[in-house]
Amino acid sequence: MRMIVLLACCSLLLITLNACIRDAPYKIAGPNMPLQLNDGWEVAAPEDVGISRQSLDSIYTQFIAEDRFFNAKSLLVVKDGKLVFETYCRDLQDRDRYSNIQSVTKSVTSLVFGIIYSEHYVDSLSQTLYSILPDKFPSDGSKRTITMRDLFTMRSGILFDNDVFSVEIYTDESRDPVKYILNKPMYAEPGEEFYYRDCDPHLLSYAITRLTGRSEEVWARERLFAPLGIEDYYWDSDHFGTSMGAHGLHLRPRDLAKIGQMVLNNGVWRGRQIVDSAWIAESTRQQTTTSYQVAPDIRGYGYYWWVLPRWDAIEAWGHGGNSILIVPNQALVIVMTSMPHTDNDVVGTRSEQFHELVSPLIGGS
Repeated sequence: MRMIVLLACCSLLLITLNACIRDAPYKIAGPNMPLQLNDGWEVAAPEDVGISRQSLDSIYTQFIAEDRFFNAKSLLVVKDGKLVFETYCRDLQDRDRYSNIQSVTKSVTSLVFGIIYSEHYVDSLSQTLYSILPDKFPSDGSKRTITMRDLFTMRSGILFDNDVFSVEIYTDESRDPVKYILNKPMYAEPGEEFYYRDCDPHLLSYAITRLTGRSEEVWARERLFAPLGIEDYYWDSDHFGTSMGAHGLHLRPRDLAKIGQMVLNNGVWRGRQIVDSAWIAESTRQQTTTSYQVAPDIRGYGYYWWVLPRWDAIEAWGHGGNSILIVPNQALVIVMTSMPHTDNDVVGTRSEQFHELVSPLIGGS
């Protein structure tokens, strides 16, 4: 009898919890006009920069809907260098909190490397990884031909899928992460075939440390973040203290928008050249074709930047719905942040869904 009563109580509790979960809203309809803060941003009304308030209202309604963009946190729009739209659909405090931007980190890695490259720490992108880290390589001759360009275009040929990368790299099994990666089998010869993976940018992070004697995070802090006024951030590292070149960077939404605006301005922020314009141009143009062919989002790939011919745009994209979308011919930067640790097919936002959401601001087919 006691068991029956216990089971009945548990059932009642589950029914009650289910009702609460089903009925309670999980988004808020917060304000969407940005406040003027002392953070380097100038704010403006959308109409002042030629953006339709009606288009933004439509986007806002979809963004805060309960049945779409389940894990979304923020959406920001910058036009002509001015912040004109900013909303937070879960917690207004998210404006001032950093969060994991997932693979948007890769695009930041590209910018950091661009600073190093302009200071001639690397001879050229044809320089091999073996010439930088010779003590880490197995005897496999083909692996010794992997170049910096191969790493930047996801064509090293190393077979190390993302669904196991972090688990294996973060465990003690990987006593030497570089050797561990380089001992993986090959799916193709270096430079032959694009395959999106986290191992290539992580190898680049190790190369940065060996070439310069300083970690990628230190370079970012001193040469990229400080000039942009970015102080509140976190960058995860592996258990050897090497910055995760592929993911693990945590930034605030307005700071992501600063990075986008700096790239839009060919490496300049508030009159200061932070990243060489030649690197910006080279890294954001298509360098290789990809296997991502979900029409109309046919994509190319630069040096850790997605290239979107549909809008003549570029994008830094991270799992779950984290993005810096840059449309140069419209002087437009759009930022979205989301809870990063989600299943994209169930809860997370896929990039094509995000593109559909913001397409009224950009136009085109």
